[in-house]
Amino acid sequence: MAKGKTKSVKNREKEPFLILLAKSAMTILFLWSGFFWSGVSIINFYGYSPEYSYRATGFLAGSLLMLTALILCYARLYIIQLPFTVAGLIPFLKMAGELIDEVVEHPELTYRPPSYELRYMPMIAFAVLSVALAMEAVWKMISKRMEAKNEFNNRPSKSILD
Repeated sequence: MAKGKTKSVKNREKEPFLILLAKSAMTILFLWSGFFWSGVSIINFYGYSPEYSYRATGFLAGSLLMLTALILCYARLYIIQLPFTVAGLIPFLKMAGELIDEVVEHPELTYRPPSYELRYMPMIAFAVLSVALAMEAVWKMISKRMEAKNEFNNRPSKSILD
């Protein structure tokens, strides 16, 4: 029988406070724009305006891709989550842009507080935080490689005569 304790769970480093703050902010931004207002829009367009169901499909696809990115972010796969964020942001912002353009062209149609900008544009901040987390992960990976390379280059070598 082996002496000592064996670690079955990989001991991971604690994350810095700023990373945890960024993840929390991303979660709040996603819940506001990607879940709540996107969900309201999806229900509205599928249920009450079927002629605009393509908008609901765009919001749904964008929200699901950004939810996947958020889950990957919590799994600490920051580099992998970046393409999901970009892929989700494109249809999401395209549909939001159409809604904003429609309200700008015809402001007299309806009164919609809060404005569409406050509903959907926080996802840009979500994307900025996603890019920042991915850049931090790349920077950490590069610095570890440089540190290992410097350690290899600076270690003492054996004597030729040995």
